[in-house]
Amino acid sequence: MNKGCILQIWLRQGALLCCGIWLSMAPPASAAEPPLLRWCLGHFPGFHEFTGNDRTPVGPSVTMMQELARRAGFTLQIGTKTPPGRCLKQLAAGEAELMANLLYSSQRSDSLILIRFASRFPDRLYLAANDPRHITDLLQLSGLSLVTVRGFGLHPSIQQVADALPPQQKQQVDSTATALQMVVRGRADGALLPPTQVSHIFTQQPRLAAQLREVSFASDKVAPQHVYIGLSRHISDPQLEARIRAALIQMKTDGTIKRIFGDKVLD
Repeated sequence: MNKGCILQIWLRQGALLCCGIWLSMAPPASAAEPPLLRWCLGHFPGFHEFTGNDRTPVGPSVTMMQELARRAGFTLQIGTKTPPGRCLKQLAAGEAELMANLLYSSQRSDSLILIRFASRFPDRLYLAANDPRHITDLLQLSGLSLVTVRGFGLHPSIQQVADALPPQQKQQVDSTATALQMVVRGRADGALLPPTQVSHIFTQQPRLAAQLREVSFASDKVAPQHVYIGLSRHISDPQLEARIRAALIQMKTDGTIKRIFGDKVLD
């Protein structure tokens, strides 16, 4: 064998050795990136709140959604403060993938995948503390001027009564706090609101709490409602819904949801 052939063989072996060393040092191929889900949310006192100029929300719903993302294997992108009505449109259009703390409606069920994770206390009526009326039955609401929060669903039995009111007897505002202030100022007889939100506000504003009183309705007529996570039907991963459902069942079974929310929700 001449020197030229020996040199070629040596060069080829050296190249193969270098290639082997390079491959052994190269990082392994990364696994597929987890899907990114955009959570559209608004200011929901006691659950997910935007305080001051902070663009990052805080509250038990934030903790739950972060834990859900970890267990179900997706990356959670928390959105900025957005009205609930706009969030629903974004999910229906595929511009966001998640909402939390939703109540059931046939329209929502048609446009979103609704996944139950808890139940909530039904809505209650809030009157001025000095209002002498004795309200015990839903039908008595028909004689009141009432305020509700825009984008918030009511218990179906209460919603039916509210929908039947003439336009001059009902108004909508953008927040729970505003609805309560309207009652205090005499601009509405009462407000129909979820008690967990009102309780949170009363804790922060005891003077406001002293100016109002709460009226609950018979449990056989106004039972607790299921609360859902809303999932956009535009999500492309067919297994993601199953993983989210399984993670929520696990979080309920091991007590995580109860630990996060305390008495704010029911099982």
